[in-house]
Amino acid sequence: MKQNAKIHDLTPMIKHLFWWVPEKEIASLSHDAIVESVLSNGNEDTVRQLFDCYGIEKVAEIFNRQTSGRRINYRPRTVHFFRQYFHRHA
Repeated sequence: MKQNAKIHDLTPMIKHLFWWVPEKEIASLSHDAIVESVLSNGNEDTVRQLFDCYGIEKVAEIFNRQTSGRRINYRPRTVHFFRQYFHRHA
């Protein structure tokens, strides 16, 4: 459960992104929900923490899966930026 411990380290930085979720339940959110919220609404520090927690390859895998379908919840500029970023770094 080392991964879960890292998510607890991430919780203070992302709790404002999940204002409707009780803080003790943030660690039980799906990886997809956390990645989407941080990449869409997080700042540089939260994105860096996300990469430290999940690993850039895992985040890229989740992002690519989320943006490969018909329905995409990301803004077009966000999709463009992270596609370029993951192409170069993942």
